[in-house]
Amino acid sequence: MHIRNYLRFVLSVFVAAGHVSLYPQPSLIHLSIGSDLTKGKSAPITVTWSSENITGMQNVVFGQKPHPSKSVKARETGYSGGAVYSAELNGLRRGRTYFYKCGSDAAGWSRIYSFSTEPLKGSFTVAVIGDTQDNTNNENFVKSAGVLSAVRQHKPDLTLHMGDIVNDGSMTSSWENYLKMSQDINAESPLMPVLGNHDVNNVKGDNFQMPFDDFHDLFNLPGDEVNYSFTYGKVRFIGIFSGYAQAAEPLGEVKFKPGSPEYAWLDTELTRAENDRGIDWIIVWMHYPVNSFGWSNVKGWGDNILPLLNNHSVDLCLAGHRHVYERHLQVKNGKVAEKDTTKSLSASEGTLFITNGTAGGNPTNPGGKEISTVAYTPDRIMYSYAIMVIDRGSIAFKVFDEDNNTIDHFVLTK
Repeated sequence: MHIRNYLRFVLSVFVAAGHVSLYPQPSLIHLSIGSDLTKGKSAPITVTWSSENITGMQNVVFGQKPHPSKSVKARETGYSGGAVYSAELNGLRRGRTYFYKCGSDAAGWSRIYSFSTEPLKGSFTVAVIGDTQDNTNNENFVKSAGVLSAVRQHKPDLTLHMGDIVNDGSMTSSWENYLKMSQDINAESPLMPVLGNHDVNNVKGDNFQMPFDDFHDLFNLPGDEVNYSFTYGKVRFIGIFSGYAQAAEPLGEVKFKPGSPEYAWLDTELTRAENDRGIDWIIVWMHYPVNSFGWSNVKGWGDNILPLLNNHSVDLCLAGHRHVYERHLQVKNGKVAEKDTTKSLSASEGTLFITNGTAGGNPTNPGGKEISTVAYTPDRIMYSYAIMVIDRGSIAFKVFDEDNNTIDHFVLTK
């Protein structure tokens, strides 16, 4: 037998035996959390991935054993770069670890990943990142890769992204490169982002502030995907879309105007969360901060959102956009709390506002201590991320630089 034919024969035997695939493994794998809840069950998890081979049906095989066997057929769609597959995993039990792989025998399988469902009791861990945009000094997300490598060491149960995922949302390659770079964490920790100004159409006109098609094609988030909520543990997470507030302000098009459908939606979401006896904490996250230093501050955005947050019992409001870490003083009924140097804070004192936008985009020069609401911001330029350990009675919040040095920490208690 000719050597080339012999090698083909050997390869075909390995393929038939399930040891190797003729096609690249599924890529861009990421998880997301659904909003549809079934009593006694954990929130559903959606697995999304891309594949170069679109021959035949693809699936997610999952279960509670390291070699899963339950199969769910995937839905096939597409984006400008190829085919996209997704499958929703329902009926998950709380407080369990699930294993899964995605793909097919014909198209190739991913490796086996795992994720944890929301706990029956006790705490869970949430990573907070923002502004991973692939700009100068973060080409191909090289800096973001280092930050996310540090984040993975904390084994978060889910990840909140503050927006500006990419530097130019019109570039398909940027979305692909981000999801490739972050796959190892996204495939085990559901990625729940809001969109920033770099992720949307910045050209004034009919599509101004609209997400690019690749975002809707590649992500499977609850609701309309830009404003949505979900429950995990006893926490209601509410993500809101701040658009391109700086350019929208002079046009009178800043998001969440009082009387707008999105304003009414958020008012309803916050009211439901407050009245839900099963909810202990309400966390809102967005891209543009309510209050920020220098050019990053958009008065119209704060004017629209802050009164709405003040009318409800929001415990924590997270944002990005400004590439720094800032912890602001709590606000209750429009009144800013007095400065306090302690690391123990009470949720009864009002909403705590935090800006954390330094997971890849060029860090901004230190500044902001001049703002009367700022309780703490570092004196040096740095990349950073935060980790929240959430329990019924407390949120332990720690901020780290890319070398895992602690920058700030506090405990918010009920």
